[in-house]
Amino acid sequence: MKFKGTAAMMVAFFSLGIYYFLIDLPAETKKAQEKEIAEKVLPLKIENVSEFSLIKKNQTITLQQNTNNIWNLSQPLTAVGDNPEAESFLSEVDALKKSRVVESDPKNLSQYGLDSPSFKINIKFKEGKEETLLLGDNSPMGDNIYLKLKSSSTVLLAPTSKTTFDKSVYHFRDKTIFNFSSGSVTRIQIKRNEHPLDLVREKEEWKISGKAQAKADKDVVLAFLRTIQFSRVQEFVNEKPGSLEPFGLGKLTTTLTLQDENKKSYSIDFGTTDNGTYAKKKNAPGVFRVDTNFNNALEKRNVDFLLKTLIEFEEKDATEIKIQSQKETVQAIRLEKDQWVIKSPKETSADMATIRSLLFDLKEAKLTEFIKLSSDAPEAFGLDKPKRSFSLKMGDGKFLEIQFGNFNLNGDQVFAKRSGESAVFSVSKETTQKLFRSFHELRNKKLFKFEAEDINKIVIETQPTLFEMQKSGSKWSLLKPEKMAIKEFLGNDLLWAMKGMEFESFVETGIAPETAGLVPPSYKISLWKAKSDKFAELQVGNLDPNGQQYYAQVEGKKGYFQIKKKYLDSLPLELDRFKLQ
Repeated sequence: MKFKGTAAMMVAFFSLGIYYFLIDLPAETKKAQEKEIAEKVLPLKIENVSEFSLIKKNQTITLQQNTNNIWNLSQPLTAVGDNPEAESFLSEVDALKKSRVVESDPKNLSQYGLDSPSFKINIKFKEGKEETLLLGDNSPMGDNIYLKLKSSSTVLLAPTSKTTFDKSVYHFRDKTIFNFSSGSVTRIQIKRNEHPLDLVREKEEWKISGKAQAKADKDVVLAFLRTIQFSRVQEFVNEKPGSLEPFGLGKLTTTLTLQDENKKSYSIDFGTTDNGTYAKKKNAPGVFRVDTNFNNALEKRNVDFLLKTLIEFEEKDATEIKIQSQKETVQAIRLEKDQWVIKSPKETSADMATIRSLLFDLKEAKLTEFIKLSSDAPEAFGLDKPKRSFSLKMGDGKFLEIQFGNFNLNGDQVFAKRSGESAVFSVSKETTQKLFRSFHELRNKKLFKFEAEDINKIVIETQPTLFEMQKSGSKWSLLKPEKMAIKEFLGNDLLWAMKGMEFESFVETGIAPETAGLVPPSYKISLWKAKSDKFAELQVGNLDPNGQQYYAQVEGKKGYFQIKKKYLDSLPLELDRFKLQ
């Protein structure tokens, strides 16, 4: 019985819920909507308006909405309208709420400024209805004005001001200069008496054409196009001038032309007089002024667009590096994603950390300043016979090359140019040094390559003592000169020291000098993969005269090395270094 009672209560609860959501809630929403509409002076929906007019004492401004919901001016002139501004104006009308009814049937409208109002707003609806809103004087009390509808005798008070609706023709008119997509533009030309500009896009790359042939910075070009795209007419000066002479447009001095992928052109002429700069679009009669941003953009020259990034590339696409100096030519090629080898001046593996560092420095490198846009006197900069060059080969076979000439008088800048371009620029001495890595810097300087887990015996042989360490499982112990437990980390630390050891210099031919102390060596350290399988042996001699590097040899390899102290001074050469503390 209890279960039946609970079930009945649940059914009743859900029934009440359904009733509320299906009947009560819609009814409450409807009441709220009706209340809101009742509070409004002239409720409207923008999409239902076909025409509106702002009627002032000296001018009537009319806009009409076409079938595509686009607003156009029809009075006092025919022109494209500003859609957002038109809709904003109507939204202000719709938002008007009455504070109170002042008088239902006034005998004297002049006391409210409504007998001959300074502002009228006439609205025509698509279904054929029409209404006019009259705006009178300001109320003496508070920020309110008197108003009434033409179809009603009632005078209302509303919290607004006439300035909200006091708009000009300029306000409602479309002020767009050019309607284009910046991504579709393929050519930018500025024709003028001095410093003409010609930018051309080839695929995704912008170039400066004409006398100064150079790569342009696509970000700077895009910023220029967006400035033009989003600039607005500052003032409509004359719709149909009888003569262009008063505006400096009789004899053209400057013309901006944009061309897009479909060969469509956007062109605008500029003229200058004592009163300022005027503009006129091609095939359009009207003269207007442009805003400051547009004027500033128009003053840009070739040099403002030149690419200041030394070389634009993606690191993953680089397949070859070639560094040519008076001392040597270094050539490195990529075999796999993270594997580079040096082919010249000697074939050897490359140091990956240094290769990555070089490519990073190259990607970040910037030129300091453009010196000359044409290289018609290359000998003046030492670029007729470049002393050095840096080139990068990409996966598509394209070469990106920079040629370097003389230093400037201060010695802190180097003159340079990109191959295939005419512009001469300067690069800081610091940047140049980062790029011109030597063969020794780029080569792999590791003495040994092995996996630590493959080594199970280490022998250190000094002139008085031989130390032999043996690994059992993962634990190292000392067998000679006496059997004993040793510091737990010592064996692995020795292997990491040997694996990370690099040489500072390498003399591949000739015999080490007697002062090197390699005959016999001061000590030897060998790594073993098994009891009788010696993997490698390093023989260490004396310090060099500066006391900074040891002379050393690798068994079975010709020549000798110099190795920094930091790699060898940590090796245990005395029994006390092995003992547990």
